[in-house]
Amino acid sequence: MPKFSKTSETRLSTCHPDLQAVCRELIKQYDFTVLCGHRGKAEQNAAFDAGNSRLIYPQSKHNAKPSLALDIAPSPIDWGNLYRFREMLHRFDALARLMRERGEIESEFEYGADWESFKDYPHVEIKTKEN
Repeated sequence: MPKFSKTSETRLSTCHPDLQAVCRELIKQYDFTVLCGHRGKAEQNAAFDAGNSRLIYPQSKHNAKPSLALDIAPSPIDWGNLYRFREMLHRFDALARLMRERGEIESEFEYGADWESFKDYPHVEIKTKEN
């Protein structure tokens, strides 16, 4: 059974409890890495400058405490294999729906892979009223 590295655990611990709950269940059946949870000002603005985010600090859901967003990637990471990213997100979504039905989480999620103008395959965020 896959398990998180210490680095993934540390990153996940900065996230909203519902993101943590789904990830902790998903890792039991699918191997993936947590790339990012909470981002401070310097990290967020560096992501923006590098073209990895559309938002400057503090506008990203990564900037909330706890973070309302995380970035995950299937292990081992192959940035050229988008099928594996889609598979991971489908599994995440199916598990989240089941956990919501069972009352284990309350949140609904939005996926960067579904965005029209900026495809962000690792990104998962909690839906809020503005999205």
